[in-house]
Amino acid sequence: MEERMDSRIARLALARFRVGGFAGTSIADLAGDLGVSKAAIYYHYRSKDALLHRLIDPLLDAIDACIQDHTPAPSARTARQLLAAYLTVLTAHQEVVPLVATDVAVLNHPKIGPRLRAQDQRLRTLLAALDTSVSARLRAEAALGAIWRPLVAEPQVDLTDAAHQQTLIDAAVATLQPSRADPDRGSDEAASEARRVWEGEGGWLEGRAGRSIPNTVGWHVG
Repeated sequence: MEERMDSRIARLALARFRVGGFAGTSIADLAGDLGVSKAAIYYHYRSKDALLHRLIDPLLDAIDACIQDHTPAPSARTARQLLAAYLTVLTAHQEVVPLVATDVAVLNHPKIGPRLRAQDQRLRTLLAALDTSVSARLRAEAALGAIWRPLVAEPQVDLTDAAHQQTLIDAAVATLQPSRADPDRGSDEAASEARRVWEGEGGWLEGRAGRSIPNTVGWHVG
């Protein structure tokens, strides 16, 4: 079955954007590569911006759905579930991830950039599990990097492979583990409690006296 023209344009645009950058690629470039007029491109996409959204919005929509499906991750088990779901989303859109992660024009795009930063913030908040300490935020950021950076740095590796995915998830979960060395962890008692919860001995979100802690991260509630 012959590929539809709008799909051909999108596929070529992604290849072009990844090599020459979004800002460095023109509609004329795409038309020349396809052997068609610029008008033929504009028939399917009213602007280069519309073409960029066609490529990136499915990834961003999938990340939003992933975030919506998860609650703060105070233990290794719940963190693993969130990170596995996030990795599944990224590998399903792995051809687009390098463009989103490295293209300055995309990162600074007036609509896409703020959405990416908001998603990053929401994921970090979920992984930090309402812990607002600097150490928790840094661990969450490092864990997310352990998931997405290999898709950019190791394009030759099949990251849909279950064993490779397990390696990434294990590394990310290990990064999240509370440490006695955290400079803002507080007392030894607080550090021990954080480790007990992380290892599954209790419920961080249930509080020390069994009282439910109100959800203060309203954006993840369906």
